[in-house]
Amino acid sequence: MNTYRIPIFFEPFEKQKKAARLLHLLAGFLMIANAWGEFKTPTPGLFFVVLQIAAALLIILYSFVGKKWIADQSRSNGIFRLLGAAVLFYAAWHFLQLNEGMRAVLQFFAGGGLLFLFFTERKIFSTCYVTIDEKGIHTPDNLKQRLIEWKNIDNMIVKNDFVSINTIQNQFIQYETGAVLSELQMDEMNAFCRERFTKN
Repeated sequence: MNTYRIPIFFEPFEKQKKAARLLHLLAGFLMIANAWGEFKTPTPGLFFVVLQIAAALLIILYSFVGKKWIADQSRSNGIFRLLGAAVLFYAAWHFLQLNEGMRAVLQFFAGGGLLFLFFTERKIFSTCYVTIDEKGIHTPDNLKQRLIEWKNIDNMIVKNDFVSINTIQNQFIQYETGAVLSELQMDEMNAFCRERFTKN
């Protein structure tokens, strides 16, 4: 059975990636605030201050330049989420030792939020594909792939920069390709698609 997979840019995930970088920034600024608050106390814990600042600088730097410097965004994003969560959980423990319950709770919830993001953001940093097979066209969605059956497709064109789908319900769907396709690949996929939607 013929199956073709075309890597694409999925706009909702691209927006979520930008939001993910913003959340790294917020976590970094929270750590700086922790360090500053601790430093102003009469007997600051220097290890705590240094750890918070060092982690904050790493996370803020990653949020600005990580996309350019690190190819595997899914893995690196997860590592920095875990780093942020660990540092904030440590801060929660530190503030509990000082009987600062409210600050400890804030750190705990922030660290828990980063841990939750570690598990939920994996999908948005993985490569998205449009998959073409005998059943129809599988397009990405927020939760799982959506199948558009051949009987519901009026036309489909694969180009070097875009994949365009027209349904019989007059719905137009277009995705930007995430890789350069050869003329041979495009011709083969377009011929396969024409054969399927003309039969239906």
